[in-house]
Amino acid sequence: MNDDQKWEDPLENDGLTLGPEEALQREIEKSKSLKVDRLRLKDEIEKLRAQKAEIKDKNSQLQEKIKALSEQVTLSRYPEKYVRKKNMGIVVLVVILMFLLILFFLR
Repeated sequence: MNDDQKWEDPLENDGLTLGPEEALQREIEKSKSLKVDRLRLKDEIEKLRAQKAEIKDKNSQLQEKIKALSEQVTLSRYPEKYVRKKNMGIVVLVVILMFLLILFFLR
């Protein structure tokens, strides 16, 4: 093996070999940069979670509005069905009362 192959120093972008102090300083700067990025990403995640919760609440409110409006539309679109059911109840009640009156007078 050749002496040049045994010696491996980190190279600067322009091809110069760094000394141990410069290499250490560069690693410290990278570490600081990564910590700043990590904190920024944590903040961004928290903001997104808050937005998600707000959107979820808004979605549930809109679903409730849709349900209420669809019930109103059903009642306004088909009122005759509900009136017929109500009228049928009155008719049945009148028939039962008539039957009871007939039984009362025939005794």
